[in-house]
Amino acid sequence: MASSTRQALAQSKAEISAYLGSDLRFSTDLFVAADAISANSKLRGILSDPSAEANAKSDLVERLFGAKLASSSIEFLKLVVAKRFSKGRDLVSVLEQLGVYAAASVAKSNNQLSQVQSDLFSFEQSVSTNRDLQFALGNKAADMNAKLELVSKLIKGKVNETSEVLIRQALVSARSRRLAVVLDEFGSQIAAFDDTVIAKVTVASALDDAQAKKLQDSLTKTYGKQIRINVEIDPSIIGGVKVQIAGEIIDGSISSRLQNLKQQLGRTAASVNRS
Repeated sequence: MASSTRQALAQSKAEISAYLGSDLRFSTDLFVAADAISANSKLRGILSDPSAEANAKSDLVERLFGAKLASSSIEFLKLVVAKRFSKGRDLVSVLEQLGVYAAASVAKSNNQLSQVQSDLFSFEQSVSTNRDLQFALGNKAADMNAKLELVSKLIKGKVNETSEVLIRQALVSARSRRLAVVLDEFGSQIAAFDDTVIAKVTVASALDDAQAKKLQDSLTKTYGKQIRINVEIDPSIIGGVKVQIAGEIIDGSISSRLQNLKQQLGRTAASVNRS
């Protein structure tokens, strides 16, 4: 993301507090706008063009969304499109991130932030471990409404309203990306709202509560931030633990150690043969 877009996102987050409410209407309005702009390259170009007059872009926003979105959402959307973006896709990305931010605010007011993070991770794992589901939701030729209906059936009665909105939006936002990647991004954005860092922990078998707490406390001490761990079970690592956090991978799995040992033995054998 270019510096102009990062600045636009930071400015928008500074302005958004006046528009946040106790329900998800504002969040879903931002998602509606992001989806509409994403689907129209000409519209993306106009609304993200730094040379276009702010009044002209505001008028366009009013014409396009005046009958669809709440007046407060329209007002905020005008503030966003008046900012500088390096490209049209960046405008879409910023609107999506602001939508997630607004949803996180609702979740926090309802003491549901941790539950939302758990719901997103659980659904991500369900998709990642089921090839049929990956194909059904990742098929670009499939009708989006049909995919959304499938998702609704899968999560009905299992997640709260905020989680449902975010999971459905992740599917729409995936476009040319994998759904699991978008769900992971949304989860990280939710965590950042609460000044928390997510650590993805891979183990061969489930951790008990004491083990999970000890690992979480250790990571919190190491990184100096509150850490939330998402645990993934993968018997192929044999034992040990693999941690992915803040762009860093700490691989202490037995499978990794065996692979390293195999490579070392291979290099030693090659050296002996040469001599």
